[in-house]
Amino acid sequence: EANQVKKLGCEIRYGVNVGVDVKLEDFKVQGYGAIFVGVGAPEASKMRCEGEDEGYRGFMTGVEFLHRIADGERPLEGKKLLVIGGANVAMDCVRSALRSGFTDVNLIYRRTRAEMPADPVEIMEAEEEGVQFHFLVAPLKIVAENGKVTGLECHRMELGEPDASGRRRPVVIEGSNFII
Repeated sequence: EANQVKKLGCEIRYGVNVGVDVKLEDFKVQGYGAIFVGVGAPEASKMRCEGEDEGYRGFMTGVEFLHRIADGERPLEGKKLLVIGGANVAMDCVRSALRSGFTDVNLIYRRTRAEMPADPVEIMEAEEEGVQFHFLVAPLKIVAENGKVTGLECHRMELGEPDASGRRRPVVIEGSNFII
């Protein structure tokens, strides 16, 4: 992807600490007409799920998981991993999990594959690598015993009318709760 951007005539500078190594004003003086600062996601989005702020062992955000993987760690124990979400961070998590030794990697997403915001190539490659996708499923509550995650209570969803993003809005199917 970076090479494609370069072919369009853009210059990419990696590892630059903006404000320390260089100031944005410096680029303007150098004649740059546009500047994009890509710093990544500093924090994870909330799942809006009961128990996510309890500090249970075996639960962490995707951003933390990826930071720890990048630092050479295996952030969680076991062979099974469940990732919640449908964007690129979720795809990075499931694919990194497989590469770090997890053998049963699952992803739940509250809409269908067609509504996933992740790059379609990332989704396809995750499927090819063995990730199990569960669509129209949303988290409700983290199940834990003695401070450790033992499961995730979910409910099934169906798609309603489009929301502000243009994607069909997920609607809970009452009485469809189950535990993964």
